[in-house]
Amino acid sequence: LESERLLRRRNFIRRALIKPQNVEGTNMVDVYVYVLDSWSLVFDGDLASDKGALRVRELNFMGLGHQLTLGFKKGFGTENGTGYTLGYRAPNLYNTYINADISRDVEIDQTYKNTFQVDRNFYSPFTRWAGKIGFTQRYDREDIYLSNNDTTVFEPVKRFEIDVWGGYAIPILKKYQKEEQLPTNLIIAARYAKRQFSEKPDATIDSVSFFANQNFFLGSIGVRHVKYVRDRYVFRNGDIEDIAIGGSYFLYSGYQQNTISGNYYFGASVTLNNYFSDFGYIAGNIEYGSYYSNGDPRQSLFKLQTTYFTPVFSIGKWYFRQFAKLNSVVGIERKNIILDRIDLNGENGIWGFNSPQVYGTRKFVFSLKTQSYVPFNWLGFRMSPFADFDLGCIGHEPKPFFKNTCYTKFGIGFLISNDYFVFENIKLSFFYIPKMPGNNNTLQFRGSNYNTFNLQNYNYQPPHILEYN
Repeated sequence: LESERLLRRRNFIRRALIKPQNVEGTNMVDVYVYVLDSWSLVFDGDLASDKGALRVRELNFMGLGHQLTLGFKKGFGTENGTGYTLGYRAPNLYNTYINADISRDVEIDQTYKNTFQVDRNFYSPFTRWAGKIGFTQRYDREDIYLSNNDTTVFEPVKRFEIDVWGGYAIPILKKYQKEEQLPTNLIIAARYAKRQFSEKPDATIDSVSFFANQNFFLGSIGVRHVKYVRDRYVFRNGDIEDIAIGGSYFLYSGYQQNTISGNYYFGASVTLNNYFSDFGYIAGNIEYGSYYSNGDPRQSLFKLQTTYFTPVFSIGKWYFRQFAKLNSVVGIERKNIILDRIDLNGENGIWGFNSPQVYGTRKFVFSLKTQSYVPFNWLGFRMSPFADFDLGCIGHEPKPFFKNTCYTKFGIGFLISNDYFVFENIKLSFFYIPKMPGNNNTLQFRGSNYNTFNLQNYNYQPPHILEYN
């Protein structure tokens, strides 16, 4: 089962089946591997009222299993400009599960991100070691809203980052588990990260040294147990999908050194997820992280995230699922600068919401979605209708969540998939946001392959500083 799952992880393989068969008269076994692959050339993109992007990806370049990505971006109206994406990924080099990546991504405003990395993940509970060596060069324009005079300034920021980590997994509790069960692992990891700025805002804007050069020395220890259940009609239309269930418990600790001072860091996380045939899938993740200076906590952060979806149910020949997600973030003793605040914009808030005037130190976002899966197709294409709703509340401490300002979004659309081509489902959305300060674009149409309800946050994470987003 684990070998089948690893085959299905490859984007260009839709279905996998492994059958052992005894060779008559011998003590040998023939292993038959059956796979159903898809076209490996993929077209997808994003579309909004002010900009769009088209991407072409070859997921099995020259039959090597390598991935080549080419992208073109275009802005419209006030967002006028062009950008591009170039990327090459070589997974599983020489059957070692070591991956190599190199990419350049230029936005329509000519900001860019260049990356090179070599990594190996804990791709299976049987994996004993993992790690990464990565280099990133970024040029951004930070949109900094100045509330004292109600203006937004655009400050250029250029940085270079180094990220190196390694971890080792030790199987434990063997005598309490059956032979066919996936192992429970004790995972120990260490990380070094460096961030150096060559261009940044001056002290009149960054009075608290938010953009100071930094070195991080981090370590983690924890226990992780995971197994997989199979299901259909979750994120794909009819194909077998592997849903991870189990739990993990981790402690993080380290030291941050910057040009001003040094701070110790401590964090903890607990993740639990399970799947019940008569109830559905439920996952929860609780995280805490804080810097400490002279024993006093600073820039503390608490995060809670839960995801739920029902068992699949049918009405006639149509299948349906109900999805729900809750995301809560609480910041305590954050730095006195607008950049050390959170908002409701984008993927970490209400998808489609964009307002520089809405920010705070704590937020609560609840998302609800009803997804259908159509029983018919045209040339393999399926357009499955959905309806979604988002509620986001944001404000400053010490107010309770629901005494802060709340914003809503109502949306309908189609999830486009294809039975033969390998591309992420494309979401075409029409949505209405009744109130969005500083932005009159309350009725929008967008196309994107972003999935609000993905389960990536419940995977293993190396030693890290908890992100405030």
